[in-house]
Amino acid sequence: MSRKAKDIKSVIVTVSDDAMNNMDNVAKQLENNGMKVKRVLQSTGVITGSCSTGKIADLQKVSGVMSVEEEIIAHLPPPDSPIQ
Repeated sequence: MSRKAKDIKSVIVTVSDDAMNNMDNVAKQLENNGMKVKRVLQSTGVITGSCSTGKIADLQKVSGVMSVEEEIIAHLPPPDSPIQ
């Protein structure tokens, strides 16, 4: 894996309540600040996507953004695994 690929992180952006009716505009602002938007989940106020780690602070400054969190993926053992 290249160093550049390691620098790209999946992120979850939570939109503030007052910006819920304007999520498409928030998504465009996020894209303008370096995020590749994957999904806009209107009903939950969440926007998912990816960006370089250096851009996370810029995304947090976008109007209407409440938080930006790095997505964490948990891997569980199979049900028949001896370790549970």
